[in-house]
Order: sequence, then structure tokens, then C-alpha cells
Amino acid sequence: MSEIRALIEQLVAAGVDPIEAAEIVTRAALHGAANAPKQRSAGAIRQERYRRNKASQMTVSDAGDDLSSPEGSSPTPPSPKPLQSIPPSPPKGGSSPTAVDQVVTAFSEMARQSGLSVPRAVTASRRRSLLLRIEEHGLPAVLDAIERIGRSRFCRGENDRGWRADLDFLCQPKSFVSILEGKYDDRPLQQSQSPPRPQSPSMQRHHDIHARLKRELYGEPDEQFAGQTVDLAAGDFRSH
Repeated sequence: MSEIRALIEQLVAAGVDPIEAAEIVTRAALHGAANAPKQRSAGAIRQERYRRNKASQMTVSDAGDDLSSPEGSSPTPPSPKPLQSIPPSPPKGGSSPTAVDQVVTAFSEMARQSGLSVPRAVTASRRRSLLLRIEEHGLPAVLDAIERIGRSRFCRGENDRGWRADLDFLCQPKSFVSILEGKYDDRPLQQSQSPPRPQSPSMQRHHDIHARLKRELYGEPDEQFAGQTVDLAAGDFRSH
């Protein structure tokens, strides 16, 4: 209030009417109060401070991007993630055959030479069976079984049924073991006549006497006399 009174006194001293001076000072005071800045709350102050900090961080980030890339050029795009490596498929031509393919090839060649049925389709079931035989006994044993089939007269159809071995016969576990154990191998042919048994000394003397009597009575032995026996009892030379 002292400041307002001092202003009025100064205006009066300058020749202004006291009432007019009071109105001037009052209007000036009201105008200054209306234009005075409003006091902000603590929340508004914190929000304003947060916006300033955010704006400063964005400015620093933009400046870093400008320094990393040359002026006038677009920023370097991020490198793409490496694709998962896919193992290459084996070549169709010139690759080494698998063990199952070796077995099928060996059986087919043996079948053509032995007059057996040549496999035309190697199904998934046959492949699984051959693979199991290889895993159980080894590839050399499977190839040996194929050779045994080719050497076997029974497997080639020389049996009472005319049955012949095929690839499925090789695939079966029971028949495969029988082949390896030699069940179908050829047996030596039995001789039609058994060899003569050795004669005792008495039988040899009897034979010599018999031959000498035939020569003395009939000359050289002939077919008519062959097969007849002579009783060599004393004083009796009858023919039977």
C-alpha cells in the first residue's frame, strides 16, 4: 500500500488531479496483476522437466546418427540374420551306392546267372529287411549268403516242388540264418554201388579154386557158367 500511495503523491506533485492519480495507479495495479505469471503446481513442474529431458535425449540420438553416416546418404540398414544352413542333398549321379544297393545288385547278377527271379522293385519293406540283415550279420555275410544261393541246386529249383529262391527268401531272418549255416548247400552224390568188401583168405581160396575148375571143365569162363556155384565137398563136383 505504501508503494501505491507514493505513486499517487508523485502524480499529484506532477500536477495530476488526486482522484485521477488514484484511478491511474489503481488501473496500473490491476493490469499488472492480470498479466502476472500464474504459479504452477509441483506436478506441472515435474512434467515440464521430463519433457525437456526427453527432448534432449532425442537430440543427442539424432546427432549420433548424423555422425555415423556420411552427409546426404541414407543410414546403413541392419544386416539380415543368417539363414539356417541346409545340408546339401547327395548327388544323384556318381555317388557311392549304399550297402542295400550293393546287396540288390549282387543278388540280381546272381539271379540272372542262376536262372532265378530278378527283383524288379525294391520296396521299403525289402530295404528295411535287408538293412536289418546287414546290421545283424554284416555286409560280407549277406554277400556270402547270395553266393551260397547261387551254388545251391535246391535253391535253383532242383527239388520235388520246383521251388526257387528269390530276394524275399534272402530277407527273411530264419531262412537267412539257414543259408549261412549251410542248410541249402549241395551234398555229395551217393554212389550207386558200394565198393566191394575185402574177402577173407578162405573166401579168396574158394574163389581161386572155382575159377580153375571152370577153366579145366569148360575152357575160358563164359556167360552160361557165370553166376553158378560149385559144391567143393570131397568127391562131389555137382553143379547147382
